[in-house]
Amino acid sequence: MKFLALETSSERGSLAVINGSAIIERWIETPKAQTSRLLPLTKELLSEANLSLSDLDGIAFGRGPGSFTGLRVATAIAQGIGLSAALPILPISSLAALAQQAYHEHGLSRVLVCVDAYMGEVYWAAFEIQDGLAVPSLPESLTAPQVVNWKGLGPWGAVGSGCQVYSKALASLLSGADQVLPELRPRARDLFSQAKADLVAGRAQAAEQAKPAYLRDESAWKGS
Repeated sequence: MKFLALETSSERGSLAVINGSAIIERWIETPKAQTSRLLPLTKELLSEANLSLSDLDGIAFGRGPGSFTGLRVATAIAQGIGLSAALPILPISSLAALAQQAYHEHGLSRVLVCVDAYMGEVYWAAFEIQDGLAVPSLPESLTAPQVVNWKGLGPWGAVGSGCQVYSKALASLLSGADQVLPELRPRARDLFSQAKADLVAGRAQAAEQAKPAYLRDESAWKGS
């Protein structure tokens, strides 16, 4: 399968193209550059992969939760490309993408994802890897870090910026983790596994239906 993936839910954005087993990826190092660089880099990646939009099976994007600005940018570009090329859209949880990365790179099959949501709160969820995919064992939530609570059965890891920003509040919980990886950020390449599964299962969306998942009222956002 051939997909374009966009992930700009955090301060470090990325985009990637997959063609069979070959993946080409680019990073956008600052939030401000995401708005201006995402579309030019998309064209650059497709050219490097010798693909046109009509060759793609779909477009995946990190639907959040995360930075409001980043989510708006990724959603708008995915929708625009999807409409222009009549391609299905596959919104993927950015928290699930982090769990997928923890599995691919660190072998973690049970993952607590905790991301700084600013304003003294975190986005968090727990996942278990089943058949190579991150499946939620606790739903996505927006709470104070003190509320985060998960008793993973067997070895587990914790990932995401919230683990560092709120390390004191989470200290008791994280002391039970086998690995704590606060440096991980969502990546475009980690959207592909779920995108393939969703397309095969008929869970793709029309471009006009695709929406980000903010979890918080947009008017309250202070961190984008």
